[in-house]
Amino acid sequence: MGLALVLAGGGITGIAWETGVLRGLLDEDVDLTGAADLVVGTSAGSTVGAQVLGDPDLDRRYAAQLDDAHGEITPELDFDLLISIFAEVGGGKTLDEAACARIGALALAHDAVAEEVRRKVIEARLPSHEWPESPLRITAVDALSGELVVFDRASGVDLVDAVAASCAVPGVWPPVTIGDRRYIDGGVRSAANADLARDDEFAVVLAPLTGPVATMLQADVDTLEAGGTTVVVVTADAEATEAMGPNPLDAGFRRPAAEHGRRQGRAAAPAVRTAIEQAGGPPA
Repeated sequence: MGLALVLAGGGITGIAWETGVLRGLLDEDVDLTGAADLVVGTSAGSTVGAQVLGDPDLDRRYAAQLDDAHGEITPELDFDLLISIFAEVGGGKTLDEAACARIGALALAHDAVAEEVRRKVIEARLPSHEWPESPLRITAVDALSGELVVFDRASGVDLVDAVAASCAVPGVWPPVTIGDRRYIDGGVRSAANADLARDDEFAVVLAPLTGPVATMLQADVDTLEAGGTTVVVVTADAEATEAMGPNPLDAGFRRPAAEHGRRQGRAAAPAVRTAIEQAGGPPA
């Protein structure tokens, strides 16, 4: 019947939290990545999807989130630009192509770090630079047209480039050049792009961010459920949100984010186990 794992955006702390959730599920003998027929990754979720499918050893992936030697770089933020961008996404709904294109124009005009510098960070994040055999869909937005683009193994696009594009937060990181196009964060269109799981009967969505992003996510979930997909959503609770700090791009909060994710993964195990078993997966 099909089970999709949808990994939403959420910055550096979101990567840690989602990894922690997956590790916490495994504490309860629930192997979600092994059971999923499809993984959809947006922004931080694209990193997590590529990481756990490229290296299924969740002990190692989780331990990496606790390591202070993370290799991330701290961006210089243009707060006026970010306010303009958040004004577009603050309505809490999936953005149309026109709105995405307006954000893309702002991103293209922003003086961010060089693409090659940012790409090296993404390279270092991924345990494998080859597309996994398991179906992985990575979302990005064409910076000029505002169109949603979905990269997968058949796209002919390098995995590192696909993840870098999905993680190219406008106003923070540079748009990513692939061929003759430039791309920005897939989370511009939707926090999780969960509608890409519409062909699956069950979906488990991991989403670390709250606020307007949570409203955007709920719209996606409503769309899925209206189409007949049963959805289990795990979001960061109040305790986790506080522990992750005010800036999801601050790598200094990776450890508490991962630890709270693991706690929440354990708590979510019964609901996720039921979804796996109803989808026809192995008993979890």
